[in-house]
Amino acid sequence: MSAHLSEYPGENSAWFIIQKGPDAGREFSLEQSISSIGRSAANDIVLNDPEVSRHHARILRQGSIYSIEDLGSTNGTFVNNQRLTSPVSLSDGDLIGFGETIQAQFVRRQPALPPVPDWDEPAAMPVVREAHTPAAPPETAVPESPPSTAPTSRSKLIVIISLILLILLCCFCGLLIVALDSYNEGQLLYCGSLRPFWETILGPAGFNPVCP
Repeated sequence: MSAHLSEYPGENSAWFIIQKGPDAGREFSLEQSISSIGRSAANDIVLNDPEVSRHHARILRQGSIYSIEDLGSTNGTFVNNQRLTSPVSLSDGDLIGFGETIQAQFVRRQPALPPVPDWDEPAAMPVVREAHTPAAPPETAVPESPPSTAPTSRSKLIVIISLILLILLCCFCGLLIVALDSYNEGQLLYCGSLRPFWETILGPAGFNPVCP
């Protein structure tokens, strides 16, 4: 890059920053009225890439106004993805492409102005703030869990089920005895191997089954 003194003293400077390509990260100051761009070493901004023509484009400066012009390159010059057919003015942040492999950004840099002191007002005294330790959050009382009633409820359920089963068993036995008593005049129930049992149980009541 050739070194030149600014031809427009006092104007805001602009820069050409390579973002994509072999020279990504390089910056070129645009202080002169014409900055030529291309693959040839005679250019102010040299881009070593086969997509770039020897004399590809140039950036023109008039005061604080910048524009770019394509010089009939083979692969074209693009500003914000639009191919140039005539010179185009540049704005801060515009993306400039050369072919498909080189991309740069046009950046305006304004010098930071120093703060102007106010001599009419006295200098403000610094405010000293006392260190404040945040108060610890109050402890949250953990509610006691109620005593578990699961074992008691389970015991009651077991007792109820046992009583229901006992009642069903008694009903079944009663129905069975009634059915056997009605069948064949009770001979199946009272005679045979069960006769001693019934004589012992019902004998005191005068029960005497008639068996063949």
